[in-house]
Amino acid sequence: MYQKHWNLKKLPFENTPDTEFFFESEKHKEAFSRLSRVAEEKKACAVLTGAYGTGKTLILKALERHFKKKGYIFSSVQNPRLDDLGLLKIILHNFTGYNVPKTKEDVLMGIERFLRDTFQDGKHVVVAIDEAQLINDENVFEELRLLLNFQTETCFLLTLLLSGQPELKEKLDANKQFSQRVSLSYRLKPLDLGETRKYIEYRLEVAGLLENIFNEKAIELIFERSGGIPRQINNLANMSMLAAFSKGERVITEALVLEGVESSK
Repeated sequence: MYQKHWNLKKLPFENTPDTEFFFESEKHKEAFSRLSRVAEEKKACAVLTGAYGTGKTLILKALERHFKKKGYIFSSVQNPRLDDLGLLKIILHNFTGYNVPKTKEDVLMGIERFLRDTFQDGKHVVVAIDEAQLINDENVFEELRLLLNFQTETCFLLTLLLSGQPELKEKLDANKQFSQRVSLSYRLKPLDLGETRKYIEYRLEVAGLLENIFNEKAIELIFERSGGIPRQINNLANMSMLAAFSKGERVITEALVLEGVESSK
């Protein structure tokens, strides 16, 4: 709606995992770097946790884009609320792109065959599971753990990346057999005020606007109301821009942020 008002090439504050908008704060850069090392070194499993909206999904998408360019094979699962067989089928389907067998033994044989063929081709496989805190069935964790048994004498044939809200860490800590397979665990924290400012400026720049249209008071209020959570920053910035557009304003002030907050209630 307001895209033409500021002559933007795309909307800057959409809550979609568009990797072009991946903002490398020190926290996000560290998370990306640590998970990258786990994949590059062909280790077993890494866990990324953080509050809702902190940018975990975007990090997984950025990792997938980065490593696919290097020849890695990804199977990304966005909704893990499945039983153990259902999750295994999704993983195999993402690898092969066609219908998968019905029985668990055939699915597991298909996964093993794919992993070994991929290894022979000199490539590595990554399974990335988002919203993993939604896994409530211990059988699912057990099947994921057993996938890590596919290995050679020197490396794992598969790297597992689990991402979820903080309760995921609690679930894994309670599962000693699984937690022993976790090579790395990182908790993603919200942005501070300075990072919030840079985040807003970066997204505006990617969208095609070379100047920051949010004044300092507006940014401080967005930070205060969002708690530094990128998803909430996006919501508040978007509503503020809508409020400014409706009044024909080009600079976002504290008053316009407040108006945007009220309109979103």
